[in-house]
Amino acid sequence: MNFPTHPARESLVGELHARPAIPIQGPARLSRLAMLAPDRAAEEAHLAALCARHGVQPPAPGAPWFLADFGAFRLRFERHTEFTGWNFVADGADPTRPFENPALAALPPEWLASLPGQAIAAMHITLVDTAPELCGFAGDSLSGAAVAGGEAMVFTDFRLHADGATHILVAEHPSPMVAGRLAQTLWEIETYRALALLALPAARAIGPGLASASEQLTRLSERLASLETLDSEREALEELTQIGGEIERANAATAERFSASAAYHRLVLRRLSELGETPLVGLPTLTRFLDRRMEPAMATVSATGARISALSVRTARLVDLLRARVAVTQEAQAEAQLATLAGTGRAQLRLQQTVEGLSVAGITYYLLTVLGYLLKPLPWETYGTKVETIIAVLVPLIAALVWLNLRKRRLESES
Repeated sequence: MNFPTHPARESLVGELHARPAIPIQGPARLSRLAMLAPDRAAEEAHLAALCARHGVQPPAPGAPWFLADFGAFRLRFERHTEFTGWNFVADGADPTRPFENPALAALPPEWLASLPGQAIAAMHITLVDTAPELCGFAGDSLSGAAVAGGEAMVFTDFRLHADGATHILVAEHPSPMVAGRLAQTLWEIETYRALALLALPAARAIGPGLASASEQLTRLSERLASLETLDSEREALEELTQIGGEIERANAATAERFSASAAYHRLVLRRLSELGETPLVGLPTLTRFLDRRMEPAMATVSATGARISALSVRTARLVDLLRARVAVTQEAQAEAQLATLAGTGRAQLRLQQTVEGLSVAGITYYLLTVLGYLLKPLPWETYGTKVETIIAVLVPLIAALVWLNLRKRRLESES
């Protein structure tokens, strides 16, 4: 059948089957390493080297998961967005010393030591048929429960032991497929728990800085009423901008980690619910233990994220308030300057008019004086008049001509 298909359809369907559970026939030993921030190319080369050493066909480049039997152990390799999971399964287990010979012991030491990335989680899971030996666990943090409908019991203390791994013991294990799903759920709980708590150091590190920023904002809020000059308001706005910059840097440094932490925490709770725990006498369940020990840390991370958001909102409000005050102050100063300029303009106009009047008088007097020298020698008596009379008649005419000429020049210069 031929019909148009979305290019991502096949990969989306394949994602549902990308990491299936491995059937495990007990007794068995499992080891899990979750490597954070690996080099993908180096990781592929490292896996190919292990395959070549044991004569196993390596996976295709970029394969999201890989499952193969290496003889002494089976490997399930799986890539996630933030980490890579290396899961090793070896047959057989000593119920009296369940963690003495983990599955990792079958790997070449030099290959294991050069594994790309950094281990954020490491665990050994041992499945035994007989009654478990719990002497290797720390009694003050030991937890356990019947799981999988009562078909198995799980015990762990969530501590790092001398081999650098968390130990989980599964007794009276169920069928191979159920055992595989149980092991997968357990190692996902441990991996996601570690990744969820990865945000806690960051939350603790920025805590003092947030407290200092909060105190500075409080002091600045109290100072707002006493700011009287534009310079003091600008200084406060500069200080507030610096505080806002520090808060935004803290937000940029932690927002992604905090968001991922919340997502991993939800996954931990989901996987714990999938265990279907039934309490054992004298022991807290895994859910109860993690709830008591993990929830305070997650609450710290959540509260720190909320605190950053609240400080960001406070800073934005104070910035808006200060900007409004600065704008009002600047407008008031601008009005005062305009009023001053208007007064100066009026004074300059009056001065210009005075100078103009004096200029008209001066130029008219000069012209009349020159004209008088020209007119006096003439015989005005024969015409029955005097030179003084002629000059007197000419005074308003010359003054008007001088004034019109000066006015014309002033208008031309202004245009």
